[in-house]
Amino acid sequence: MNCPTATYDIKVNLKARDWAFKNVGYGPANPDEDNIDFWMERADEWQTPVEEAQTMRCGNCAAFIQTPEMLDCILKGIDEETDGYAKDVQGAANLGYCELFDFKCAGNRTCSAWLSGGPITKKMTKNQQNMLMMAKTEYDMEDEED
Repeated sequence: MNCPTATYDIKVNLKARDWAFKNVGYGPANPDEDNIDFWMERADEWQTPVEEAQTMRCGNCAAFIQTPEMLDCILKGIDEETDGYAKDVQGAANLGYCELFDFKCAGNRTCSAWLSGGPITKKMTKNQQNMLMMAKTEYDMEDEED
């Protein structure tokens, strides 16, 4: 597997992650806090109760990739930055790869593009690949402001 650039290049990862903060409501900034305003916005957006919105996380999104191969890419990239404690970093943040927006994503966060059916932990089916391709076409990262 060729590792996505954002798994090992921190600048590329941060650029894509920052785009997601600004354009698709990626957050909350600190998932360990209450963040009621953030969750009220997501609940309004998704037309669902706050309690339900709070269950819709990156960690259970169909664009959240945690296959063994992808986790290996993430771990290798983090090891280059942390000198050997990548598993601790990955585990603490429950990191995966956001297939929609091309960055390392924390499992306890969410965004406006949340899709049910995740995480992806084994090779994607054709249906999963098609669903993600269709969802990805809704967001053109190049057209939005950085």
